[in-house]
Amino acid sequence: MKKSYSKWNLLQEQLAGFVDNRGLLKFLMTNRKYVTVKIPYYDYIRGKVFIEDLRDNFKDEVPIQFDFSLLLYMLYDDFLNQIKRGAKNQQIADYLIAGTKSYFQKKKKKKRVMKPISKTLIEFETIEEEEYDEEEGQTAFLDLRMKESEILRAEVLIHDLQPYFKGQIEVSIEDVITIVYLDFIQNIKKEGNSIKVQQSIIAHLKRF
Repeated sequence: MKKSYSKWNLLQEQLAGFVDNRGLLKFLMTNRKYVTVKIPYYDYIRGKVFIEDLRDNFKDEVPIQFDFSLLLYMLYDDFLNQIKRGAKNQQIADYLIAGTKSYFQKKKKKKRVMKPISKTLIEFETIEEEEYDEEEGQTAFLDLRMKESEILRAEVLIHDLQPYFKGQIEVSIEDVITIVYLDFIQNIKKEGNSIKVQQSIIAHLKRF
């Protein structure tokens, strides 16, 4: 196994024996690293507006330190908890495949062009071009400070999912966090700021 599933590549380090196993648990639980996540800029702004709406509706129930990075981390933590509670690998793989194709793969459109085949003859050829969305061209970069145990857990998950991906996609922990957030914010954009969703965030905050 040579693949890297995050910029820190913790799984490879563990397999290579770079950390003393006798102190492994303490090392993973106390050491933290920064993970950089890329979010389309409009979706970043939409998330910040969601947080402000949350503050307006729930006042003092929203801690002063609750910000966009914490929202990202909370959604990722909820995703990991679903994994720990026994979500099926095929379902997780299908979710990440759909998210990758929806959020990372450029949309293409077909276009008919003239192709000369001689000085006097031409033929029409159908080609595919990537569609450019100006909104998608702007990106926000967010740094999340996470326990190494949380990063390693995600790397192990991604490695376990490789047979279910069947070569269709390659993902990293950074991609997983982005997919989980964009899935959340797409639902907000589609359904609006439902009180049920906001209450679930508040309940999660109280468990933090």
